[in-house]
Amino acid sequence: MPPPLPRPLVLLCAVLALVVLLGTGHHKRDAISTALADRRQKWVAGKRSRFNRVVCFGDSLSDAGNGAWLFTNKTWPSDKSYVGHRFTNGPVYSEYVAQELGVPLISYATGGASISHRVSSRSGEHGMLPVDCIMDQIAKYSVGKTDESNTLFILYAGANDAYFSLEEGGTPAEVLVDLKECVEMLRKIGAEYIVIPTLPPLGDNYPYSNALPDAAEPMRFFSTELHKIYFDWTRTQPGLAFADFFSLFDNIMRRPAEYGFNKEYLKVGCIKEKCDANVREYIWFDDYHPTTYVHSLMADVCLKALDKVLRPRLW
Repeated sequence: MPPPLPRPLVLLCAVLALVVLLGTGHHKRDAISTALADRRQKWVAGKRSRFNRVVCFGDSLSDAGNGAWLFTNKTWPSDKSYVGHRFTNGPVYSEYVAQELGVPLISYATGGASISHRVSSRSGEHGMLPVDCIMDQIAKYSVGKTDESNTLFILYAGANDAYFSLEEGGTPAEVLVDLKECVEMLRKIGAEYIVIPTLPPLGDNYPYSNALPDAAEPMRFFSTELHKIYFDWTRTQPGLAFADFFSLFDNIMRRPAEYGFNKEYLKVGCIKEKCDANVREYIWFDDYHPTTYVHSLMADVCLKALDKVLRPRLW
């Protein structure tokens, strides 16, 4: 007796049979497409339910308020505009991801963290207080862990490596080497699914470039190259979800009105205007970090990337 067909293939055969039976009329095709989309959504929702927590490692773009604030003895960031001591005006993307999945978030992300000890990891008002690098974050979490197969990990690195490379050196290729080591550390404790976001296209689109114009070109090169090598590597690795923040921000900057942003504010952080009633029209919260609304868009990118690796390849 031949082995049964995989469930996705059974579904595909059923859909093809419906096409034959019902014909190829426009409305019938739409009905079939809708039915298939509904089935796909249910399948992915079932797969998402395997996760019982989200664990995030990263820097200030991921810091949920318990990172730099604690490392700096509750001195940074102290401005009340930095809601809950996050580096933005509300929840960060990892919090939105956990909220959508209906599970708790455990965040080790710390403002100022680089991926390894190749360059500094430092925070504070003057950027001189040492903090854990991302490898250290993972090492601390890993103590006593052996089966993390039901944990969704987020591993977001590279922004401070790019920034500190201006003074200390460092390359995108080195970040990738360290990223691979971080993934291996997580695999050793049973990690199966890891979301790996890319950097935005750093450079002259950031508010900080108004004050540091000479930094724009090397930062743009760093983030562009890192985007490419992240993509080339993650697509060959099972369980790695490539969250393309680079393309998200590139699209926003090219067509801000389509996302509800005011083109007059493209290189202005809303904190300069006290993040008042029109905060929704801003992309940036301060010179380096996006608003919480943009973080919600980043979360959507993460979830779509996750769904892509969860669903059967035939879909």
